[in-house]
Amino acid sequence: MPRRRLLGFTAALALLIWVTSRLGVALHESSHLVVGGLLGAQLAGLHVPLFGDGYGDFSFPASTGATPRFLALIAGPLSHILGGTLAVLLGRVTSRSRWTRLFLITYGAVNLLSGLQYLGSGLYYGYGDPADAVLAYLPPCAPGPVSADTVTTAATALVIGTLAVAAYFLTRDYLAVQELWFPARELGGRLRILLLTAVPAVAVFVGAFLLSGSQSPTFYAGGDYRWNIPVRDDLIATGIAADRRAHPGARAADSCRRATDDLVNGYIGDRETRQARAIGALRSRGVRPGPAKLPLLPASAALLGAGALLALRGTSRTAPERVDHDAN
Repeated sequence: MPRRRLLGFTAALALLIWVTSRLGVALHESSHLVVGGLLGAQLAGLHVPLFGDGYGDFSFPASTGATPRFLALIAGPLSHILGGTLAVLLGRVTSRSRWTRLFLITYGAVNLLSGLQYLGSGLYYGYGDPADAVLAYLPPCAPGPVSADTVTTAATALVIGTLAVAAYFLTRDYLAVQELWFPARELGGRLRILLLTAVPAVAVFVGAFLLSGSQSPTFYAGGDYRWNIPVRDDLIATGIAADRRAHPGARAADSCRRATDDLVNGYIGDRETRQARAIGALRSRGVRPGPAKLPLLPASAALLGAGALLALRGTSRTAPERVDHDAN
C-alpha cells in the first residue's frame, strides 16, 4: 500500500474534519438566530472562529416565556444532530463519487457526534444551550412534580448512551467509503487502514485545536464547571430579590418565573462575561464551588470505542465499488 497515498488521504481527511466542523458551527449558530428571530428575539451578530465554539448572539424581551427561548436554544444542538444524520443518509444514496461520499460521512460523523456530546456535557455540567433550555421550563426555585436534576440526569444518560449507537453506524458507513480507496479483505486490514488514516487525521485536528488555545463546550471539562450551579442559583436569587422590590407582594412562584426568564433571555454573547463576574463575586463572599463530578469524556470515549469495534467486527468484506474516472 503506497505510503504517499495513505498520507494524502489522511491530510485530506484532516482538512475535511476542520471544514465540516466549521460548517456545523456556522449552521448551529445560524439556527439559533433564525429560530430566535422568527420568535421575536433581538439579533446582535454571528461569530464562528477558526477553532472552538462560536455563538449566535440574540436576546428575547424579559417578558418572553419559556417556549420561544427553549426552541431558539435547542435549535443549535439539533442542527448538529439532524444535519449530521441527513448527511450520513445522503452519503448512502448519493452519486458514486467517492469524494462526495467522503465529505458527507465526515460531515455526518463530526457533527452528529459533537452535537450529541454537546447535549450530554451541557446537561451534565449545567451550562450552555442544553442547561438553559431545561432552565426555561424547570426553574430550580419553582417546586414541581419533576425536578430539573431528574430531567438532566435522565437526558444525559440517554444522549451519551446514543453515542455508542451512532459510532456503530458511522463506523460502518466510513468503512464502506474507506473501501473505495483501500480495499481490505480481513478485519485486521480494515483496522490497520483505519488506524493509519482516520486516527491520525483526528489527532491532527485535535492538536491544531489545542494549539489554537480555543475552548469548546462540546468537550467541556474545565475546572470552573463546579461553579455553574452556584452561579445559576445566585443569579436567580438576585433576580428574585429585584423582582420583589419591583413587585411588592408578588407570589414567590411569579418572582421565580420572572427572575428565571430574565436570566435565560439574556444575550448569549454575554454568557462568559456574566459567568466570570458572578464567580468572582461568589468567591469574594466566601462561597465555595459545588461538588466535583466524575468526568464525562472517558465514558463517552468508551462508548464510542465500543460502537466502533462492534462495527469493525460486524462488517464483512464486500467487493470494492467501481468508480468512474471523473470521481477519482
